[in-house]
Amino acid sequence: MPLLELGDYLDLTFASAAAQWRGLLTREYAPVGLKQEDFTPVETLLCFGLGLVGNRSKSGKINIPVSSPDAKRLGALFKRTPGSLAPKLANLDGRRAHRAKHEQQLWIRLTEDRFRFEMLYALILDAGRSIGLDEEKLPDFLGVQDNRLQIVFEAYSVSDDDLLASLEGDFATLAGRDDIIDIRDTERALLGTARVGQQQFARKVLTNSDFACVFCGLSTRSAGLPSSRLLIASHIKPWSKSGGGERVDPRNGLAACPTHDAAFEAYLISVDADGRIVRSAALDRAIASERSWRHNFGDNGLAPRLMMPSTGTMPSAHYTDWHYSQLMVEFLN
Repeated sequence: MPLLELGDYLDLTFASAAAQWRGLLTREYAPVGLKQEDFTPVETLLCFGLGLVGNRSKSGKINIPVSSPDAKRLGALFKRTPGSLAPKLANLDGRRAHRAKHEQQLWIRLTEDRFRFEMLYALILDAGRSIGLDEEKLPDFLGVQDNRLQIVFEAYSVSDDDLLASLEGDFATLAGRDDIIDIRDTERALLGTARVGQQQFARKVLTNSDFACVFCGLSTRSAGLPSSRLLIASHIKPWSKSGGGERVDPRNGLAACPTHDAAFEAYLISVDADGRIVRSAALDRAIASERSWRHNFGDNGLAPRLMMPSTGTMPSAHYTDWHYSQLMVEFLN
């Protein structure tokens, strides 16, 4: 394979993707002890996608769960072991010193421009379908067909300013390292890793609620509508007040429509340890005095308890107790 450049990934065409798929279908597993074939752009971009549904470790690393069905199916399609996909992701996010020259730049571009990755992912799927790769062989694991990918990207709510502030300690350590060629690019790559961690958090929170508001049941996905930021993966204990592990813990999250998310952030509503939704005294007064408040937060607009699907997991009492205590402070004041 000729030496690849950044444009081979970011400007991937349908014809090129289809040709790469045809090549992958004729590939054989590398004999034990021999070097595997280099990753094609299609493989590399799908490894990036697997990172979006992976896990972020306490140290901040993005990992691919090699035991997941999607990693196993893609590994079989690529004629590689699932465990060989994780090192490619490590090349992209900058953890490996001997990565190819374009890989950090690819990571930066993909984490800074989610529209570019969404387009590339859809193109790769379409190219695969055009040569006969069905859902079983080539799973739409990010959910571009039913809007899950778009909703997850739009539901991620932590600002870049907050992410940058949380990385100040990491940035400070870079100044003393002599193995970094471009500190600015390394900082951008670290910010991209933080973004991916929050996208993982958003996907897990939304999946846990079946992509519906837990306070009222609103679901654009079930109606086949684009989300337009109508669903938010909200932290129960605010991101700014949470530690590193708490910030990516899906049990510190609830999916909410913008109206109920804003009320939750303002401690107008909360949740007790049994999942019951509790209104603040100030909200009760507003409901009693104005019809619009009754419409959104009365019995018809707000469920009595969190609307979780049978497959969902209730949030941790560690977080709901913290949030409920803030509502009680508001009540006492």
